[in-house]
Amino acid sequence: MRSSLITLVLLAAATALGQADYSARFETAWRLVAERYWNLERLDVDWQGVRERYRPLALAAVDDDTFYSFLEEMYTELGDDHTVFVPPARVEEFRDSLGDLPCLGIFSQAGSRLGSIRYRMLRGGTGYIELPDLVSPGVADNVRRAVRELVRRRASGLILDLRGNPGGRLLTMMQVAGIFTRGFLWRTLTNWTLPIPYPAIGAVETELPLVVLIDGGVNSAAEGLAGALQQRGRATVIGERSAGNVEAVLPFCLRDGSQAWIATGVLAPIRGPTWEGRGVVPDITAPPSEAVSAALRFFEGR
Repeated sequence: MRSSLITLVLLAAATALGQADYSARFETAWRLVAERYWNLERLDVDWQGVRERYRPLALAAVDDDTFYSFLEEMYTELGDDHTVFVPPARVEEFRDSLGDLPCLGIFSQAGSRLGSIRYRMLRGGTGYIELPDLVSPGVADNVRRAVRELVRRRASGLILDLRGNPGGRLLTMMQVAGIFTRGFLWRTLTNWTLPIPYPAIGAVETELPLVVLIDGGVNSAAEGLAGALQQRGRATVIGERSAGNVEAVLPFCLRDGSQAWIATGVLAPIRGPTWEGRGVVPDITAPPSEAVSAALRFFEGR
């Protein structure tokens, strides 16, 4: 019995590691198209939607052959015969037909990473920072470090990508905002106390022009971050209306050691109505798959 239990645990661990590995490889393959294809907008394809359809299939693959077959199929969605995914077993075949071209290192394609933060330089000297959540350890510090590095590389403007960000801690929201601006930006509206004001925290790192990308997957503190930077006039917001889910949750500790997490209020800008139920409305509307391109066009037109 003990031997069988150990075997099951090892199999479960191996499966989890395999899925994590497939997840990283899938994201790399998908992002190379999202970030490097010359003009996705001319194609009749929703590349973000393609990701949502193929990712669960790829992560559930039982072996590498099956995994690679899904990546090959995903690339066919582009309808571009010149863009294909090539599994390791077929590399020599493609070299024979296309020639032995020098291969670009993947690190030059994918940019740099600080914890959950990804950042890189885009065309025209625009710096790009992807902020997937406001809860991972060291998020605010890593955003600050990314901004410093992009400024060092002489970025002329910055894109802060919040698409799909589910939110997180109010403290982290305030710390990230403090990288770009200062002052009291928010208040919490409740039915049991006066509105509670919240400031941006930390020294301002840069005054470079800023674009914030949002979509319907942006929730909670991420909405508060985008909305406050917009209302302050510090950022231009591009994308789709956010989720409109900005309840402020507080934990209450009971004597028996249990906790009750209660939505005690909603987040609002320091002046004006809450974002609850209505979301942050972008200054420039763009589908999620075209938001980065729209941001680059915005900077080019300044």
